[in-house]
Amino acid sequence: MIQFGEFILDEIQARLYCQETEIALEPKLFELLLLFVNQQNTIISRQDILAHLWPGSLVTDNAINKLVASLRKVLADDPKKPQYIQTVPKRGYRFICQVNLLDTSQVVDRDSLINNEVDDGSAQQHRVRNKVISGVAFLLILLLGSGYLWKIVNNNNNQGAHNSYTKALTRAHGMEESARMHPDNNHLYYLKQDVNTAAKNTRYQLRLKNIHTAQTKQIDIGNTNISKIIAVVSTPNNAITHMLYLDKQRGTCRVYQATITAKTPDSTSPTMHWQQNDERLFDCRDKRIKDIDYHAGRNTIYYTAQPQNFWPNQIYAFDLETKKHSFVTQAEPVGWGHHNIDISPDGNKLLIMSTTGDIKTQLQVLNLRTNEITEGVKFDYLVTEAIWHHNSEHVYYYAAPPAEQIIKSDIQGNNATLFVSASEYLSPQMSLFPDGKNLLFSTKQNNYGNSWLVAPKNINESVNIKIDNSTVDDFNPALFHQSSQYLFISNRSGRAQLYLASNEGKQAKIVSNFTQPYRLSYMALSPNDQHLLLNVDNKVYLIPMYDLNEHSPLTSLKEEQIIFTNESPIISLDWLSENGAAITVVNNGIPELRVVNLLNRKAQPLSGKWSYGLTDSKHPEYHYLIDQQSNTLYRVASPTFSDDSIDKLQHLTNTQITLPSGFFLVKIDDNVLYYGSDENGSAYLNAVPLDTKAQSQKYRLNDFIGYDVNNGNIIVSDIESFEGDVHRTMY
Repeated sequence: MIQFGEFILDEIQARLYCQETEIALEPKLFELLLLFVNQQNTIISRQDILAHLWPGSLVTDNAINKLVASLRKVLADDPKKPQYIQTVPKRGYRFICQVNLLDTSQVVDRDSLINNEVDDGSAQQHRVRNKVISGVAFLLILLLGSGYLWKIVNNNNNQGAHNSYTKALTRAHGMEESARMHPDNNHLYYLKQDVNTAAKNTRYQLRLKNIHTAQTKQIDIGNTNISKIIAVVSTPNNAITHMLYLDKQRGTCRVYQATITAKTPDSTSPTMHWQQNDERLFDCRDKRIKDIDYHAGRNTIYYTAQPQNFWPNQIYAFDLETKKHSFVTQAEPVGWGHHNIDISPDGNKLLIMSTTGDIKTQLQVLNLRTNEITEGVKFDYLVTEAIWHHNSEHVYYYAAPPAEQIIKSDIQGNNATLFVSASEYLSPQMSLFPDGKNLLFSTKQNNYGNSWLVAPKNINESVNIKIDNSTVDDFNPALFHQSSQYLFISNRSGRAQLYLASNEGKQAKIVSNFTQPYRLSYMALSPNDQHLLLNVDNKVYLIPMYDLNEHSPLTSLKEEQIIFTNESPIISLDWLSENGAAITVVNNGIPELRVVNLLNRKAQPLSGKWSYGLTDSKHPEYHYLIDQQSNTLYRVASPTFSDDSIDKLQHLTNTQITLPSGFFLVKIDDNVLYYGSDENGSAYLNAVPLDTKAQSQKYRLNDFIGYDVNNGNIIVSDIESFEGDVHRTMY
């Protein structure tokens, strides 16, 4: 244990405490802090930090500034009057706080106080020995589990990556994304996005930057909406540029081609003229496009999409000459299906990312000349994007979280080397720099935070906007029914963990310390608050609430706690009494209800075709079902679960409420139906009383990804801010 100021640093367990409260730290922040405290009153150069935190890796040039600033924020350290980290101009940083080593007995006494335990000397000695053994075992597991990553880093060091670097091409406030280089190697087209949380509105701008002179222009696109730049192509003399782009705002989906010309002959500083000519290539409202790419040689657009706005994704082609869509040869999609694609630079192959229900991605290659499919490496994690290398043989893809790294290997995953390492989150928007050797990539920080949309009466309305939010994602809140507490998921410690908070505004406590990079998503608390349904990697776990203890955070999930798993994606969780769980999966593009009897852990059918099952904790005598075909809401008497069966549905009543097409995140509380919807490019949370004579309400939001409601109080996870930049490698 290391003590400095008000803080105690547990090096073995990788934890930081401030006055007995644990402070969540991302892995890189912990490494930087450890570097500082181990070299007290020593000047640490920026090169020292690079060598220690990113050995032999390409790192974005502003990574150190952001990391030091983030650490100062954690320590509440004012750089103008530092107590901990002092800036030494032109030389680096110095850790100026007194550092003390705590002996083992101090550690034991502290833990005893926290757990309200009184042990004799032998028990304390036994606990110390267990801590040492646990620490060694943890380090050994970490080293073994990191063997593949060490191999990558070691290979990269041998290839001399330290002789190259990355460069940020954009630095403005907000999000710069969807970057495409013009074939002239000089001009970068990208989208600039600012969020206006007050107006609940986002605005996309098209910008053009000369990467050599740094001159940047905003192109006047009028009322055009661009969600993604698909491709930038030009005539042989570069006089006319054609841009293919996707307009995929909420509720719309269209693909266009526009023409961009220079009004003046001065090619070094032209005034760009946007000429859309209403050339809509095709409408994709009947398909939810996930990824899209343009094949210049074939004049064809390839895209992946959900055929009925639900999984699995499939691959299609649109011929720009014949104006016809066709189904592309592909392996039968399962789970999430084929979600991302990339056309090889030689035009002969299509790279496919296909993810099954177990959240593991396999690379596949479709030979566009022979229609033969080759299976590549299957990862033990979700790969959100992979693209071809310039040689059309190797590929770039993202490393497993929490590492923010781009790996290069062959299609089978062999000869893997670390290509880029970043301190910021990488965004799945890679593209090739048209010089035959470099890469464009983007960083992105979407900050979702919890806030009260309708606050409890005991909360001051003037301070109900933020609820102990971090600078990273806090999302999917779940309110307790019998108390003022709530759970939520956050990435504030570097990977997704569970946090426990209360309406009183006290600091949230971490109640899980998962060492594996679990993908946590939907949660639902039982009506008596005794159990939690948690969707993890497309499995549903039943977790007793006493396992979620701030003094002894949950470190792993148990196989025996799994109550449901499926190859098809899970999109909703709810309860049907204390002994029944309602789980919605998407099978062949259709949402289907699965009811799990928690007494025997078996999924059992209900008569009829239903898509969702819902409970109202305030009125447990009834439950609700949504018809799969019509989206009509039905009320039913609460079913009874026995050890071997579920009672048949009784007293089925049509509520005369039909949900709109494309609704999502549906819940019921105190006789009010809640659901999300997309309307005219905006996101809404709707509140519809089951008494149809009462007035409905509609709340406009930015881009919420979770909410919960109890006693009419609504907590929502909505986007607060986002930042992102476009970078390039400099080989």
